[in-house]
Amino acid sequence: MELKWLEDLLVLFEEESISRAALRRHVTQPAYSRRIRQLEQWLGVELVDRSTKPVKIRGNALALEDEVRDLVSRFYELRNRVHESSERVTFVAQHTLAISRFPVLIRWVKQQLPESSYRVVPANYEECEALFYNEADLLLCYQTPQRQFDFSHKNVHKLELGQDRLIPVASARLAAQLGELVPGMAIPLLMYQQGGFMAEALSGSRLPELIRDYRVESICESAFSASLREMALADMGIAWLPGDIIRQQLADASLVSYGALLGEVELDILLYYRDEPLAVKVGEAIGRQGIPR
Repeated sequence: MELKWLEDLLVLFEEESISRAALRRHVTQPAYSRRIRQLEQWLGVELVDRSTKPVKIRGNALALEDEVRDLVSRFYELRNRVHESSERVTFVAQHTLAISRFPVLIRWVKQQLPESSYRVVPANYEECEALFYNEADLLLCYQTPQRQFDFSHKNVHKLELGQDRLIPVASARLAAQLGELVPGMAIPLLMYQQGGFMAEALSGSRLPELIRDYRVESICESAFSASLREMALADMGIAWLPGDIIRQQLADASLVSYGALLGEVELDILLYYRDEPLAVKVGEAIGRQGIPR
């Protein structure tokens, strides 16, 4: 029996859908289904009714939910107790925050708690939940009203650490070439990869109006804000970029903001941390200070 099978079952309880559960576990639907079958074989009972479409969780499985949650929790508590003496803290941070806010934050934390050691695992938003569950003590991430993590069923604390903004910018050279942006004109756009957090944040706010008012030409796609920043600096197009990573470029005017015309997107910055001694110590230290800029 593998612990991940029990975690698979917990996600199925929450999603009530094989396809959605597989997506959350970052595996294909066939692979996820095989793992549920392996758990059924180990238990000697069927947990889902496959005669219906969509499949349904059987009553005998639902009756196990509280016990399975407790069992998984105790496994991780055991692992964490074993490693507590090492005073090692693991952060998961969204890629942009890992380069913009985390270095300054961890420098301050190390001054307050010099006896601890730290590591950071940069990740896409879609990977953060699984990494936080499985191998991290704290999670530093963005959040919008449409995309939020729900850790209400876990012993997890949450800190709101301020905001950032996605600002539409272009290089000074490209801005001069484009001149005044008027409805109907063609606009070269540097896009975030579809399905990612930043792409959804824009799709739910600024992009519909942009597509309505202008002829958008998608020049390039990337999952990473830092790479889009370099493309914007190379005169390739307009990109919505987090203000934290373009502060210097806006100050020296190598990037020009179109925020007043095209609109900006507010991003909340959140810190989640486990209700465990070392994570609480670090989280409370950050809470007292806030997140340095």
